[in-house]
Amino acid sequence: MTDPVRPAAVWRRLAAAVYDSLLLVALWMITALVDVVIRDLIGLPRNLQALQVLEFSVGLLFFGWFWTHGGQTLGMRVWKLRVRRHDGSVLRWPVAAVRYSVMLATWIAVFLPLLLLSPKVAAHVHAGKAASVATIVCVLALIAVLVDRRRRTPCDWASGSEVIELPWDAQRSA
Repeated sequence: MTDPVRPAAVWRRLAAAVYDSLLLVALWMITALVDVVIRDLIGLPRNLQALQVLEFSVGLLFFGWFWTHGGQTLGMRVWKLRVRRHDGSVLRWPVAAVRYSVMLATWIAVFLPLLLLSPKVAAHVHAGKAASVATIVCVLALIAVLVDRRRRTPCDWASGSEVIELPWDAQRSA
């Protein structure tokens, strides 16, 4: 079997991530709106932890469904990328859950230093230490991605998956 697989370029992965993150934020906003409306109709108090679990679940369903059904989110489809196991098979739900969890943790680490621009967050006693650790982790992960011949990210390592580039005419024949 001669499958000329090319690891996805970092810039294409980032472009797909931006596209998918816009969709995810929209889903989270709708989820928060529905949560507020339902709680107000029923008369329940707001619960931040329950909302966070709900939004995590919505994100997992969004990414998990796409990754387990063809290996492409909408952003990955636009940028001709596909996530798959190392043996070429599509991800299963437990693997998609690990991949999503690590992906989310990675993006939190990436954006944590930006949160320090908020005075409320910056005033926390451990904010500086957390931002320093997050920055170091992000730099090390970026170096590892650039050095790895298959350009795997932390979520790829944790889930045993990889993101590959598809030929630009691949979806016309599929």
